[in-house]
Amino acid sequence: MSATIRANSALLAVVTASVVAMPMRAQSLAQRVRGLGTGVAELHYTARPGTCGDGRGSFGFGNGMHVGGWHDGSDGMPMSCVPGPARVRLRVEGGTITSMRVSAGPARTSDEHPTDFGAVASPEAAAFFLALADSADDSVAKRAITAAVLADSASVWPKLLAIASDSAHASRSTRHDATFWVGRFVAAKIAGHGDDLAAAADDDDDRDDSRGAAVFALSQLRGHAGVEPLLQVARTNRDPFVRRKAIFWLGESGDPRAIALFREILRG
Repeated sequence: MSATIRANSALLAVVTASVVAMPMRAQSLAQRVRGLGTGVAELHYTARPGTCGDGRGSFGFGNGMHVGGWHDGSDGMPMSCVPGPARVRLRVEGGTITSMRVSAGPARTSDEHPTDFGAVASPEAAAFFLALADSADDSVAKRAITAAVLADSASVWPKLLAIASDSAHASRSTRHDATFWVGRFVAAKIAGHGDDLAAAADDDDDRDDSRGAAVFALSQLRGHAGVEPLLQVARTNRDPFVRRKAIFWLGESGDPRAIALFREILRG
């Protein structure tokens, strides 16, 4: 009888522990951030294929697209771009995110001893950061957009397109950042890579072309005089490289006609 009681007591303890743990695991990322109150937290999630980074704030897609300044290693040489998950560190004050650091690749030690939120599902992370980009100030919104773009298995361009188009609520800076990434998704699509940013970036790696220089010259015309010819190039040029160059500079222009073209291509 005593053995049966002990077995039942052990089973009850396991069940009780599971029930207590369930609310924490079931909490959304937003709830966990609010629950932190004031402090620093870290999380990580699976990044898009081809993503690598230095674990600090610089990352790349494939060989043709790098974002951020690369830090030097102990030997004075640039650190390599290491494949790995997307990593985000959040500084929270009163349940509100006040700053973020976005990176990819290896984990780095810190003197801050942040609360570890652990691994988060990529689609959940993308949805959280897109919502944050739509409501936060410029500095946090910029990094939230980047964090969302890094997430694997998440379609982020529809929300980014909405932010890029929202002149009534989104700041010019936030719209510019959203437009930049929408342009990258457009370039990937016309190259036949779907939303594979790394493959699209590799297509342009180390290519030097006079036609690309001509596209750049159009982008420098004053008063958005180059927008119409750039739109024509982006729509009809036979060379995908030249089309992608036109799309890049259209995105930099911030012209509503560019956003309309991006919408047309992505939804087509």
